[in-house]
Amino acid sequence: LNQLDLDLCQCETFAVSEPVPGLEEGVLLMCFSDLRQLLDLFVAWDWATYFADYGKATEKSKYQRVQPSTALLILEKLREADKKSVFGNISLNKKERDKVKLLEVVTKQLRGLVQQSSS
Repeated sequence: LNQLDLDLCQCETFAVSEPVPGLEEGVLLMCFSDLRQLLDLFVAWDWATYFADYGKATEKSKYQRVQPSTALLILEKLREADKKSVFGNISLNKKERDKVKLLEVVTKQLRGLVQQSSS
């Protein structure tokens, strides 16, 4: 994720410094904003803020462009990767067990948001 963050920083820098003929100023940078917010959410693991701000259409909402279905898809991929790891379902310590519990809670909450939005 850290390398992806660096790559995205380069894209954002390019978007600001090199105007594209035919595009309004800021449009190219906006193209990267969905990915920026999604990446920031996963790097910071800031689910409390995401759920507290979800559905509030304000400029102050830190992750307003992150769709629950997209976040859920990525979380499910992370869970699959954890299951395929060498230790699989073995919890080595309390920190790892807490991470698994948090992942389950966040996944459940995201599924609820996805169901609400599809209803």
